[in-house]
Amino acid sequence: MADARDRAGRTLDILRILLGLIWAVNLLFIFLPVSWAYFWSSFRDTAYSYAFSTLGGPGLADFVAANPTVFGWSIVVASVYLTVALLLGFTVRLACVVGLIMSVVFFLTQWYSTFVFPGGTDVGPHPLYLAIYVALFLGGAGRYWSVDGWLWRSGRARLAKVAQWIATPA
Repeated sequence: MADARDRAGRTLDILRILLGLIWAVNLLFIFLPVSWAYFWSSFRDTAYSYAFSTLGGPGLADFVAANPTVFGWSIVVASVYLTVALLLGFTVRLACVVGLIMSVVFFLTQWYSTFVFPGGTDVGPHPLYLAIYVALFLGGAGRYWSVDGWLWRSGRARLAKVAQWIATPA
């Protein structure tokens, strides 16, 4: 029984690391010099382009487009955080919540371009990302090969109630 639990925990940690690698690749699309300039110069137009596909109407896309600096930097900071947190296994549970929220927002803003009837052939990655974040959160990812697991096993985790919520106990 313990062996099966260990195998499931390690599998979740492999999934966590793979998701961290996806976020790391995403950072290339933001931080490469040519991408950095394009990200900022096109952010407002990109946000407006989702107005037709946002569930509930263009309000969210218009709001984001009207505040490109705030939302652009929010995406940059969240992307860096998710990359580091998932690759290192540090504050894994909190990272799952942040990733889930980001995927929900992206999914809702791309709703009508994701589900096209008739003729749609692709649901996009967001339903899969949502399922992965839920599985990592509920399955306790971060027990192996992680800073979280090391902090718990070494007894260095502080503020136990807070640490239990943001980092997976070993």
